[in-house]
Amino acid sequence: LLSPEDIERVREEIKDLEKFRDLAFKIKRNSKAEQLFEGLNQGFAHLEELGAPKKALIFTESRRTQDFLFDLLEKRGYKGQVVLFNGSNSDRQSTAIYKAWKEKHKGTSRITGSATADKRAALVDYFRDEATIMIATEAAAEGINLQFCSLVVNYDMPWNPQRIEQRIGRCHRYGQNFDVVVINFLNKANAADVRVYELLDQKFQLFSGVFGASDEVLGAIGNGVDFEKRIAQIYQLCRTPKEIKEAFDALQEELQEQISDKMLKARTTLLENFDDSVKQKLRSDLAETRG
Repeated sequence: LLSPEDIERVREEIKDLEKFRDLAFKIKRNSKAEQLFEGLNQGFAHLEELGAPKKALIFTESRRTQDFLFDLLEKRGYKGQVVLFNGSNSDRQSTAIYKAWKEKHKGTSRITGSATADKRAALVDYFRDEATIMIATEAAAEGINLQFCSLVVNYDMPWNPQRIEQRIGRCHRYGQNFDVVVINFLNKANAADVRVYELLDQKFQLFSGVFGASDEVLGAIGNGVDFEKRIAQIYQLCRTPKEIKEAFDALQEELQEQISDKMLKARTTLLENFDDSVKQKLRSDLAETRG
């Protein structure tokens, strides 16, 4: 059903993929993974200064990366201190942890009868009481409470600000006694990666302040899916630094308008609920926002 031109394009694509495969096999040292150890060392040193427990939550985008990091950490000083968390939690270690947890809590209200919920609870308990590091996929970004941990490592950075906020929110929540330290992995040689991080940090304020990004800021982009699509489109279509800069400048200008409108409405509403001194400060902020 394919035309000769289509068949030729498929053959060319196969050749490209074979080249990528051959290049991948030539890689003997994973620089990003090596930097993980440097990041953990710095993060744990900062936790020690704060007096916080030595616990780290590492987020990856795929199970394959998760398994790779697990094996690497086990071989490089963290043997027996790493636990996995993903959508199935069906690996041998998780199964053993779940079995021991059920035996420990047999006959108590801790066991809900839902294998999925109980296995998640077992892994969280193990992380709190036994492990130093939890490597998690996006499955851990919602529904679990890890306020006993105050170090979040975004090994793979998603493009959706709301997903990042949810990740940090696993640790930065009620009951957390320490500042949450966030380590983000970024390829500084990639102009698009740098601009995405600038948007997340400066426009969405995900990594600064007491409460992180506000509802008004995150609400300006809806559920974040459209924002992800816009970023993906830039990666796919822009090839030169000039094209990347122009595309991100346009996106940033558009976001600025959306976020400013949201913040303006929110602050105007707040004016009615504070005393005169606070109102004066808010009016000054409003003037700057309009400007």
